[in-house]
Amino acid sequence: MKKFMQFLCMLSLLQLSGCWDSSNIESISFVMGVGIEADENQEETIRLLSQLYLPLNDESMSSNMPFRNKSTTGDSVLDAIRQLELIDQGIMSDHQMILVLGTSAIKNWGVEKLINQKARDERTKSGIKVLVTDNSLDTLFSYPRGDTAAPTSKTIDDLSQNMDRTTEVPAPVTLGLLADAISREQSILLPNVTVENNDIKMKGAYVLKHGEEMGGYMSPKQVSLVHWLIGDVKGGILSKEINGYRTVYEILDVQLDSLKVSIEDERMKITIGVSSDGRLAENWDPHEDAYDPLYLNEMEKSFEMQLKEDVDALIQELQNVYQTDPLNFQQYAKIQNYDFWKTNRHDWDSLFQDAEFDYQVNLSIVDFGTRGMRNEIKNKS
Repeated sequence: MKKFMQFLCMLSLLQLSGCWDSSNIESISFVMGVGIEADENQEETIRLLSQLYLPLNDESMSSNMPFRNKSTTGDSVLDAIRQLELIDQGIMSDHQMILVLGTSAIKNWGVEKLINQKARDERTKSGIKVLVTDNSLDTLFSYPRGDTAAPTSKTIDDLSQNMDRTTEVPAPVTLGLLADAISREQSILLPNVTVENNDIKMKGAYVLKHGEEMGGYMSPKQVSLVHWLIGDVKGGILSKEINGYRTVYEILDVQLDSLKVSIEDERMKITIGVSSDGRLAENWDPHEDAYDPLYLNEMEKSFEMQLKEDVDALIQELQNVYQTDPLNFQQYAKIQNYDFWKTNRHDWDSLFQDAEFDYQVNLSIVDFGTRGMRNEIKNKS
């Protein structure tokens, strides 16, 4: 019993001891964002830009700029990171938010080599967002400007979450999702970030073919139509001129009602049904009569017709211009027609280019605010 009590006392003392591998937080730099590009002077050299939180010291406490950018080069990503260790304090990437890949680096080495170190590093979160840029990293990471401006990494991370406000923001791509697409040789859309009018802007996306090869650029409008094609819309608007007057449909809800992949005479057919409820948010028509079901139905059909035409045009571009499937229709074919998919999975792009699409959309105006006065009421007043 005496020995047991001695053991308990020793165990209690161990609980009071400090952590054996603790580090002074004032001597650590936390990585917020990382950019990778090809060095402009030596195209075969990787240039790494790291955005770091300033450590807590007297100098940073008096500064309004809570971050700094550090640039290093190397023959590999890890080599460039080790060079950073030579000019800065201890670096921790546990809190990294974004990884920005320059188009020059992707064209030189492909994406797999650029994310290989990050994907293997157990300290790097698989949820960090991956983006592409045409700008130099020095230009991109110098915005937004001003003594009280947020760090570039934080700004980009916030912008990538704006899918509930506009359909033109691409769906975020995480490091884990990108690594999975690469392993499956699946094409994917990588969000594009740029500097425009002296500010950071999410602008379109790039098609990454088979998770590796740099494909074509998609405009913000095309990105918007991609969301409508697969029913992945969180919010935003549709604008159209109806009867000569500008009209705005505000999206309240979008549902993917059906997505069916069928095989007819060895040719694939993809049938998609999407529905949406929305609000008549703006209408410049002075003769508006929103209480008339026929009036609202005319507006709904007009929006539906325009949206279907635009989405059908996007499908043609995916098949004939981009010539790949960045929306993972292959997954639906695998689930619904496994034997056919298994036989033809290595020739998926050719099947996708030859596939027949049937896209249908149903829009309903469920709210029109307080400006829906009937014409006969207007005439009496």
